[in-house]
Amino acid sequence: MNKKALIVIDVQKYFLNEETKPIVKRIQRFLKEKSNKYSAIYFTIFKNNPKSSLWQISGWKDCKDSPDIDVCDEIKKFTNGMNLFHKNFLSAYKIPKIKRGLKENKILEVDICGFDTDCCVLATAYDLFDSGIKPVVLENLTWSTSTEKLHNPALQMIKRNIGFVE
Repeated sequence: MNKKALIVIDVQKYFLNEETKPIVKRIQRFLKEKSNKYSAIYFTIFKNNPKSSLWQISGWKDCKDSPDIDVCDEIKKFTNGMNLFHKNFLSAYKIPKIKRGLKENKILEVDICGFDTDCCVLATAYDLFDSGIKPVVLENLTWSTSTEKLHNPALQMIKRNIGFVE
């Protein structure tokens, strides 16, 4: 059987708005119904700081403290505090404990959901693909705070370049 993992990317209060709230509810429902099909589940939180490229190069200084970096209430109970990882870069695959966990568990496929489709979800999908792990972006469980302006083009890029969107 193909061992699969799930990475839930940056489902945190900073990214909550009228478009993302329904996505959070869908992710909550998905976790309740489907979490047992995964060998491992990882949750990430983007926590900006002066060492990040977004801060240093782009000059973006948001998303550095609570409540912005707090996990959405609907998702918090699934994290168990142990599989929640902070990052100050785009790709969840660059988190050493996630990368090591996928390798140690011989994970061959990773489902991805969360925010933002055009940013951290896309970066994670590319990094997984380049490392030989099949990334599958769960279309109905991702969204971009830029709304459909960048969400849909990001999905098109993933479909074209990687090929796996469900």
